[in-house]
Amino acid sequence: MHILRAIPGLVFGLVFAGGGVAMLSQTAWPAWQEWSLMQHWQPVEAQLSEVSGDESQTRALYHYNIDGVAYQGARVYIASYSDNIGSYHLDLLKHLRVYQVTQKPLPIWINSLDPQQAVIDRDMRWGFLAFMIGFSSIFILIGLGVVYASLRMKKTPAQSKRPSLLAMRREWQKKQQDPAFTEDLLEYIQHRAEESAQTTNATRTEKSEWQARKGWETSAIHSEALTGMKLIWSFAIIWNVFSYAMVFSILPRELKQENYAVLFVLLFILAGVFLIYMAMKPTLEYRRFGKVQFEMDPYPGAIGGHVGGHLYVPQLAYSTAVDPNAKLSVLLECVHSYMSGSGEDRKRRETIKWAEQGQPKVESSGKGVRLGFRFDVPDNLPEADVEQTDAYIFWRLTVKAEIEGTDLDRQYNIPVFNTGEMSRYAQHDLSAKISERKQQQSEEVKNSIACGNFNVPGLTRAMQFSQQGNEIIMVFPMFRNKILIVFAGIFAAGFSFASFSMGGSMFDEGAYALFITLFSLPFILGAVLASIATVYLMFNNLYVHIGPDGVSVLRRLLFIPVLHRQLAKSDISHLSIKRTGSTGEGVDKIEHFKILLHDKAKNRVTIAEDLDGEDVATHFCDYLSRHLRLA
Repeated sequence: MHILRAIPGLVFGLVFAGGGVAMLSQTAWPAWQEWSLMQHWQPVEAQLSEVSGDESQTRALYHYNIDGVAYQGARVYIASYSDNIGSYHLDLLKHLRVYQVTQKPLPIWINSLDPQQAVIDRDMRWGFLAFMIGFSSIFILIGLGVVYASLRMKKTPAQSKRPSLLAMRREWQKKQQDPAFTEDLLEYIQHRAEESAQTTNATRTEKSEWQARKGWETSAIHSEALTGMKLIWSFAIIWNVFSYAMVFSILPRELKQENYAVLFVLLFILAGVFLIYMAMKPTLEYRRFGKVQFEMDPYPGAIGGHVGGHLYVPQLAYSTAVDPNAKLSVLLECVHSYMSGSGEDRKRRETIKWAEQGQPKVESSGKGVRLGFRFDVPDNLPEADVEQTDAYIFWRLTVKAEIEGTDLDRQYNIPVFNTGEMSRYAQHDLSAKISERKQQQSEEVKNSIACGNFNVPGLTRAMQFSQQGNEIIMVFPMFRNKILIVFAGIFAAGFSFASFSMGGSMFDEGAYALFITLFSLPFILGAVLASIATVYLMFNNLYVHIGPDGVSVLRRLLFIPVLHRQLAKSDISHLSIKRTGSTGEGVDKIEHFKILLHDKAKNRVTIAEDLDGEDVATHFCDYLSRHLRLA
């Protein structure tokens, strides 16, 4: 029965892999064969009579004479199919039209054994060949991966309990010996099927549906490190086999002919070396640490309760784990995974909805260690999706150990649901320690600012601060938001390119031109706004002077004043902070704030901006309020 269950996956995987092999046999392989044969063809001259084509194909008709016999040829390049990869066809069309206009003899290549076989361009398009090999290899690897997964598929409890037809027939034959038994074979099979269904339903009521997901059957959760290592090694091996076969068959012959452009194929070898390097990293990690099991407590993890447990690392020595230079961390993330883009640009992306990171408690366990921890999870977060297809929520646990030699790095996709359960045995509360550390850092920032030490990371990134007696000068210079400038510039360039691409069709006549014009308006508006934002982010600067008599604020764009406000101390009502955005996500997320000055007429003006962190902004705002005698 297990083989029968695996048949759909085997068929799909073999078809998928077969499609990749067929694609390879119809594109890269015949192109390689034809190129190899054409290297022995001889050059002759022909007269070009017709040329046509577009960005995906080139067509030509030419005539030539061999030993007084007239021939006609139509083959232009090695491949016998169309493609729009790169500008090859447009460049070739431009080249051939020169011969058509000037009527110069066109150099071609013919098969001396069969003069009817001729071609204009016999050079290999190495980039195209690499693309087709890589594209076909992806299909082959996916297909083989599906086949492997199908063969490794585990039996479900219902299937392991349900007897086969042969077993039920034997049961029926034994029951026929009882005179009171009157069911025929079909009735008995139906009866047993109903019993099996009842057993399955009973099992489902005892065992939640989410536990049917592979890897979540028990509280012992394993990472997918071994599977990922096998996949990357499979791709690296296939890539290197093709690359070395191609390079060693091409280079000697081409270099003898002084065709040094063929050295481009060495990039295939470099890419193969890089793939092996990428495969060696997880291999060395897995070889050193082996299987690292995560025992959940509670199981499943609980929203509104705890997510925690113990990680067993049998091949990590206790002395190494507790070394002062060792850095151990456990990261818990609630992740929204989704697809964005369309067509070939469709990619899977992630958004971190919540995250916390801390250092686990290290305990000796046999020859290895046991890492204990628990997180307090807020009750307003989403549950893990069981199916996890298309757009979904999942909870990821990451354990890292930066130690001497190979580092430990494992990830676990764990079940977390809204149960409110608490840990029974995991007592090391990381959330409490994280909260305590944040409070301590906040106090340090507060004390530092109160003592007049403004060398705080959240302040010094964007602000130049100086104080002499009762006078404070704050300068927020140009180019202080480099990351935002880059992002705004990318948006501006993207919208501008899209607008320019559609601009050529606006001058056509008819309804199509009107449609293109209307469709392009949002892109034009986006390009204008993004360009304005880029210029503003680059060149705006803010100068704030706080003196005994009041506050002076000057904002300039480059050196041109765009805002100038002067307020007497008696006109100032209070100061406040306002969140302006954030960069990064998860545990690396940094929120940005600005400080607003409010006057008694209920107007407001920015006197500080691009402050990193709410605590930094709050404490600095309090300092300025005390300096202005507002609090």
